[in-house]
Amino acid sequence: MKESALWQMIRRHPVAMGLSIAVHLVLLVILGVGLTHTSTPSAPRHTQVKTMEAVVVDANVVKAEAEKLKRADQQKKQQEDARKQQLQNEMEQARERREKEEQRIADLQRKQKESEQAELLLQKKLDKDKKEKQLELEKLEKQKQAEQKRLTEIAEKRKAEEEAEKKRKSDAEAEARRKQDEAELQRRMAEEEQKRAANNSRLQTLRDQYLLQIEQHISRRWIQPAQMSSGWQCEVKVQQNAMGDILSVQMVNCNGSEAFRSSVEQAVNKSSPLPVPRDPDVFDKTIRFTFNPKS
Repeated sequence: MKESALWQMIRRHPVAMGLSIAVHLVLLVILGVGLTHTSTPSAPRHTQVKTMEAVVVDANVVKAEAEKLKRADQQKKQQEDARKQQLQNEMEQARERREKEEQRIADLQRKQKESEQAELLLQKKLDKDKKEKQLELEKLEKQKQAEQKRLTEIAEKRKAEEEAEKKRKSDAEAEARRKQDEAELQRRMAEEEQKRAANNSRLQTLRDQYLLQIEQHISRRWIQPAQMSSGWQCEVKVQQNAMGDILSVQMVNCNGSEAFRSSVEQAVNKSSPLPVPRDPDVFDKTIRFTFNPKS
């Protein structure tokens, strides 16, 4: 609730307001006294004079007090004005300080903003430089990878070529060894064939001699039949053991008479044991020969 103007004045100027109220009370008392004397019967003359003097004296006192209160109020007003002026000066100084502080804050804010902008620009530049460096590094890395891939391909190609060359040399050496081995084998086979042919020829000669020996051995035991024609002959198959003992005789084919055939068979059986060949390689458990006696 708002205070009244009178109460605010009393609180602001208690002394002046107290003196003013006292003066007003005195005036009211004087006025009341005057009215009282007016309505009362007239007093003796000397009594009225004394009353007037007292009133005059009281009025002078009141006036003096009023002047004193006025001077006090003026002094209070001057002090109040001085205080107001001081407050105004302080307010002005405070305003100036506030304005300076606001200006300082504004300058700081401006500098901070400029610093933030500069920092932002610097950060953008750093980010840009970082991005460019990153791109450059990525580019270099790609180039490095491409170069590494190229070197790897060259190394692999060289290795493949070396392996191919090595394989080619190995294959050539293997082919040369194969041909050499084959030539050696052919040579050995040829030698073996020659030896075998020579041995076969030798064995064939020995075999022919052996068969001739057997034919002669049988011929010496053959008894010619009474009737004999030129050109008769028999192919004989004989089974013998290692000692030359005849185990069986088979007349395979004869173009002569039965008597001639029987004479040949008897002569073969009488020839046991057959002659032993000079070379064991010539011996054969089964021998076939043609008995062809001379006429």
